[in-house]
Amino acid sequence: MAAPARPAPSPAVLLVYPATLLLGSLFSVISPVARSTSGASSRAPQSAGALAPSLAADLHLSQSPVNYFARKDNIFNLYFVKIGWLWTTIAFASLLLFQPAYRSSSSLSQAQQTRVRRALQAFLRYTLATTIWYFMTQWFFGPAIIDRSFLVTGGKCEEALSRVQNVGLDESPSAQLATLFSAATCKAAGGAWRGGHDISGHVFMLVVSTSLLAFEAVGVGAFSAFWVSTRTGEDVRERKASDPDASGASSQNGDFGLATKWSMRLVWGVVGLGWWMLFMTAIWFHTWLEKWSGLAVALSTVYVIYLLPRRLAPWREIVGIPGL
Repeated sequence: MAAPARPAPSPAVLLVYPATLLLGSLFSVISPVARSTSGASSRAPQSAGALAPSLAADLHLSQSPVNYFARKDNIFNLYFVKIGWLWTTIAFASLLLFQPAYRSSSSLSQAQQTRVRRALQAFLRYTLATTIWYFMTQWFFGPAIIDRSFLVTGGKCEEALSRVQNVGLDESPSAQLATLFSAATCKAAGGAWRGGHDISGHVFMLVVSTSLLAFEAVGVGAFSAFWVSTRTGEDVRERKASDPDASGASSQNGDFGLATKWSMRLVWGVVGLGWWMLFMTAIWFHTWLEKWSGLAVALSTVYVIYLLPRRLAPWREIVGIPGL
């Protein structure tokens, strides 16, 4: 039996993101500690992470931040935000593997095609979000879009410019340009990005990541609630205690239910920590305009993947809606 259509989350839930940025930005202005930290930020050199949300200068910090979350080496920044898309991928994979919307008893063969379609569309939504994240923050036929926008708005790497001025004539122009336009090279050389508009990669990644997981979890959560309330009861009534397979099936259902529960806990744990780090970013990192431009790009991504399909039927047929 297929699950009935459930109301999707209202687009109004996305207001939590501008509200978070607004609250954090106001705190950064009101708090004397935050003002003193950001006042000396521009003199601090930046360092890159392998999967950092942006290759451009993403953290504006003083040499000795007072607040733990204003330090670029705080444990949550190093092992959560810096590899944030890895955590997103793990949480999303747990939904595909353990939620009844995508995995259930093989005895319900008539629903198998629906489950396969639902899983493929969910994976497509994840792939679209991952591609946009990668193009924005990691690589876009060269430097990432965030890096390109920084350079277009007048930014430059001071260390890279100094190096190009001192290179010999035997170095090719393409090598010089690579030094100029590669944020990774700039940071590796101890340089610093100056002068441009640095779209917040942290804000972009955290908003897209938490939105993706929340929309997917709400979709399959509605399906799971219906599934548990109907199929479990039917299976229990249909199986007799004398059935030799009853105990084994019961054990499998129990294990599956535990995995379902913990996958949801993992997803909402990542969402909750992601929101907290977004709030910390709003307080300690970036200028107002850089944070809000990162939010604008992120919400545009969420709109195309999760909200536009509700209005545009052809697009809905391709990417689907979580849980349907």
